[in-house]
Amino acid sequence: MKRRLFLKANALLSASLVFKGLPVTASSFLENEMLNQLAQASFKCNKILVIIQMNGGNDGLNTIFPLDEWSNLAAARANILIDESAVLKLNNNLTTGLHPALAEMQHLYNDGKMMILQGASYPNPNYSHFRATDIWFTASDSNQTLDTGWLGRALDNAYPNYPTGYPNASMPDPLAIQIGSTLPFSLQGAHMNLGYNVPNPDALLNVINGTTDAAPSNNYGHELTFLRLMKDQSNAYTTSIKSAYNVPQAKSATYPTNNRLADQLKIVAKLINGGLQTPIYIVNHPNSHDSHSNQVTEADKTLGAQPNNLSILSKAIDAFQQDLELMGKANNVTGMTFSEFGRRIKSNDSLGTDHGAGAPLIFFGAALNTNPKDVAGTAYPISGMIGSSPKLPQNATVNDQVPMQFDFRQIYTSIMQDWLCMTEAEANLVLGKSFTKLPIFKNNILSNKDLENTENNFITVYPNPITNYTINIEFKQDINAMVKVTIYTLNGTIVYDNHLQVSGNKLRFVANNTIASSSYVLELTYNGNQFYKQIIIK
Repeated sequence: MKRRLFLKANALLSASLVFKGLPVTASSFLENEMLNQLAQASFKCNKILVIIQMNGGNDGLNTIFPLDEWSNLAAARANILIDESAVLKLNNNLTTGLHPALAEMQHLYNDGKMMILQGASYPNPNYSHFRATDIWFTASDSNQTLDTGWLGRALDNAYPNYPTGYPNASMPDPLAIQIGSTLPFSLQGAHMNLGYNVPNPDALLNVINGTTDAAPSNNYGHELTFLRLMKDQSNAYTTSIKSAYNVPQAKSATYPTNNRLADQLKIVAKLINGGLQTPIYIVNHPNSHDSHSNQVTEADKTLGAQPNNLSILSKAIDAFQQDLELMGKANNVTGMTFSEFGRRIKSNDSLGTDHGAGAPLIFFGAALNTNPKDVAGTAYPISGMIGSSPKLPQNATVNDQVPMQFDFRQIYTSIMQDWLCMTEAEANLVLGKSFTKLPIFKNNILSNKDLENTENNFITVYPNPITNYTINIEFKQDINAMVKVTIYTLNGTIVYDNHLQVSGNKLRFVANNTIASSSYVLELTYNGNQFYKQIIIK
């Protein structure tokens, strides 16, 4: 049986710990292949993505208000809409406001650390929770069923020998960590939960040597061998997680009490502070957002189930962002909210809303493209927002939907290329076609690089200009190590990214023959340091 099929049939093995009463699941294989392969792509990129799952379909029109469509909004949902005077205003954005439960996120937005992306959806949307989630995870069309994640299609062979030899010196930590599941599917087999604790030191030797105890030489034996090795690795990941978690933090933020989302993000912050190299974290909002009834209270529409959910979200994100800044890692971490769909424009008679289509996504972090000077004169000139207020009909019916402005795969390709160090060609291969990037992140990949720094003299690129895509690099001294070579366009898009072995003082390799003739910046990472050279490819 193939490794992937065995994992799929028998769930996914991982390390399982409990911090502050919360289950923490860590693995190189998470419960959906999309997240697993996303992590593999971004490992060693020095960027971290935190995904907050808001399961159930959050009501975007009662989270982010289109002030310029207020009369049509009021006509469509008079029984649940708050008074316009209660809406929180945003700097440099007269068309949009936030729910009063998002006071902390208002401050983040006004400080340039939050971005709204309007109208995320896909053609012919599906309104089933399960199917809609599957579409977002696999990046499929709505009439397409795929059994691989949106990054799995491009990177299934990235680590073909896993789990043999993992963890190792270049990949010592879990590729992804999930926190907050009540019973993680990643530990649940067909007939039993597969949580594991190493019973004796021999198991650690199995990890170090990449071996496991003998098993029968048949299909069952091969699967048992794989199962045992996965268990051994779980203990190694447990050790690295505990070590990172226990690293002292000089200053830390004050997290809200009685907030299970904040509890999860506090754990993530401690692991980031402890130096864990894990690039992907997934946390779960503790409450459902499937608000068909009693979304708000009749007496006070600023209160109720959904406002409570938004308050939990806002307070948790605010504390987490403060923590990142106190530890000096705010520029390396970005977060996004995720819900499988939005709600309909028109409310129902039960003080609720039904399954819908388009909805806003929220990004948070210090590396977002929110500077008013940077966005002025561009296609999206409102700082902190990509897109515009959803256009609402004057007399909405029960079937009217928030229209799509951006295909969610545009978000994916933007994250892959501009945050997680993937090339445009890799992103296109993942998604099966090309999608237009969105300017979510600051174009600071090169703006903060001093190309004239004398330290860059550690490497020489010759000849320059480069012909036939053949690049020669000479080092000032002999080295025997794996180096990472990345080539950027002058506006920061990655066109080449690879790890290469060097033995001696010279490295020669052939870059992609699809790279256009132009000027580029070559970045070489060796021994924790980055060196830069401007190059010309003819």
